[in-house]
Amino acid sequence: MRYHLTTLGCAKNTVDSIRLERTLRNLRHTPVTTPDLADLILVNTCGFIDAAKDESIQTVKTLESARRPNQQLYVIGCMTQIAATEVRTAVPNITATYGAEAWEQIAADLGPASDTYDIPQPSPSPLEGEGWGERSSSAYLKISDGCDRPCTFCIIPTIKGRMHSDTTERLINEARWLAASGVKELVLVAQDSTAYGEDAGQRDGLATFLERLSEAVPHVPWIRLMYAYPGRVTPRLAHAMAALPNIVPYMDMPLQHGSDAVLHRMKRPSLRVARQSIQHVRDAMPDIALRTTFIVGYPGETEREFQELLDFVQEQRFHHIGAFTYSPQPGTPAAQLPQLTEKTKQRRYARLMELAQAISLEHNRALVGQELDVLIESETPTQGEHGTGAVSVGRTHRDAPEVDGLALVKGEYPAGTMIRVRVDGALHYDLLCTPVGISSVPQALAIPLHPITRP
Repeated sequence: MRYHLTTLGCAKNTVDSIRLERTLRNLRHTPVTTPDLADLILVNTCGFIDAAKDESIQTVKTLESARRPNQQLYVIGCMTQIAATEVRTAVPNITATYGAEAWEQIAADLGPASDTYDIPQPSPSPLEGEGWGERSSSAYLKISDGCDRPCTFCIIPTIKGRMHSDTTERLINEARWLAASGVKELVLVAQDSTAYGEDAGQRDGLATFLERLSEAVPHVPWIRLMYAYPGRVTPRLAHAMAALPNIVPYMDMPLQHGSDAVLHRMKRPSLRVARQSIQHVRDAMPDIALRTTFIVGYPGETEREFQELLDFVQEQRFHHIGAFTYSPQPGTPAAQLPQLTEKTKQRRYARLMELAQAISLEHNRALVGQELDVLIESETPTQGEHGTGAVSVGRTHRDAPEVDGLALVKGEYPAGTMIRVRVDGALHYDLLCTPVGISSVPQALAIPLHPITRP
């Protein structure tokens, strides 16, 4: 069967789609590049917030309106895990719905399937063809799923269930396979990466896993840690990150707010705990780039509490900040509380992102004149204005894929290339760079400045 898969939502959904595709390919089903060529159209949905649900429904509607009578349409993933009836009401003619992590069931329903899903063994050559979901230069490695945290705004425990870690052996096998496929960066993701191994009774299981992983794939230069939970970032974890040569000094630690009163209502760790976790990693890695996310407009958030959030951001000077306006999720405690107006939420969001943009620019300006490694991601270069030549697009270790800034490098380099550059200029989110020994990057580039709403 020829299939086409559309993936929405976060990096963890991307990993689920990759695993589904491997299962389908093991059964000799064939990916195609566009939905019109497919016998089966699949949509891996996101149901985390209202905007994600709306995008999921609209995507399914668009695909349904264009599909032929003999094409099947499967809607899968987080949204159908909790709201399959809502999806079927909005789009009555879909063929089937499946919940999250249902790739084996999908494969079984399509035809004969192997007894168990297994990661292919490492191959000396890169994967052939398109559609596997891995980026040419980096790949996500999902180390666990589900969550045991009691956050009052979050529907993830309902969607994903309790936290469950993947086995170290299977993850190491997958990492080796990705390394053999030419991946230069592994991005570790989970609902709570710092809980890794707790379900098996391990203490500091993530630190132990990082040591095993670093040793197993020494030729992968960058291993990046996302979604660390404040209070779970221990000195042992921080020192392991600092000591391992291919663990980059970068951490994504979602904090959600900067007011203790709001954090208490969210059932999140206090600012004291957050500051302690931040200090652990900054003591071990003074040059670490920290990313966090905040929710603005949480029910009951006062102007004073919002100002406390701004004061906390000023105090900590995070390198990267993502922000979301609060979106009530049915079935969560916070959804039952009196809600703020959308106007108030948007006004506060804009103020936070304006501050975050200014801090980001300050950090980027401090890098001017320094030399850094850049991982090129663009398949084709961008042309500078007025015939100033090609500009390749990549990232430094300080920037995670898809959510952080870019490095704009003078010259033409293939995706997956790691080059040394000098930082010659700074934009609010991005860096202007020149390969060492080559003249300065032109000041005028055909790439616009990102708006302040960029997460």
